[in-house]
Amino acid sequence: MQPALRPAVLLVDDDLTLLSVLSRRVARAGYSVITASSGAAALKLLQGSWPSLVIVDLMMPGMDGFELCRRIKQLADLPIIVLSAVDASEAKVSALELYAEDYITKPFDPDELIARVQRILRRAPIGSPSLSLGDGRIDLATRRMVTPAGAQQLTRIEARLLGVLAASIDRVVPTDLLLDRVWSEADGAEPSYVWVTIRRLRRKLEEDPDRPRHLLTERGIGYRLASLSTSG
Repeated sequence: MQPALRPAVLLVDDDLTLLSVLSRRVARAGYSVITASSGAAALKLLQGSWPSLVIVDLMMPGMDGFELCRRIKQLADLPIIVLSAVDASEAKVSALELYAEDYITKPFDPDELIARVQRILRRAPIGSPSLSLGDGRIDLATRRMVTPAGAQQLTRIEARLLGVLAASIDRVVPTDLLLDRVWSEADGAEPSYVWVTIRRLRRKLEEDPDRPRHLLTERGIGYRLASLSTSG
């Protein structure tokens, strides 16, 4: 019997010492590790094969992490964890809203990074496996939405959040519960993680994201998914 293939993790950081330390720790956790010390090198590696997850340092010379993440997402919907020495809320929100599944501020415990990698890779959408939203249909298992305008992909975080809301259809789900269900075991998960993802979902699912009909905010409490039919 052939041994099971290990999920591959691509590490991208211009700090070669940190890259070496993280590479050994990620490999010890049971993953296949690919490393790149620049954005250009990472994109070249991606021409040959896709990893299961990418870990990207935001502050790199030349092509910075934001640009690399943007170009990765143009190629494939790979889950991304961003690393940064900047703990500014604006940087977190920008990274999470545009590209990332998670954000870790340097310095950090490598064991914390491993925990977040494991959480993202084992995460699966919950709730109803198939949703109908207006003229659109969403398959949470494949994270694919099809509408008359065409098909588009949901990220893992978007699909999981939508699954949690669909499991409590027409009922308000508190923000704290969403953090617990969608970002479980994440140290330091913040309410901004939820509203950033809700905003991304509205741009994909709502006819007018500024006047949502389905993904509704209950101020001071949480969020509610309305006017939705579900099927198994």
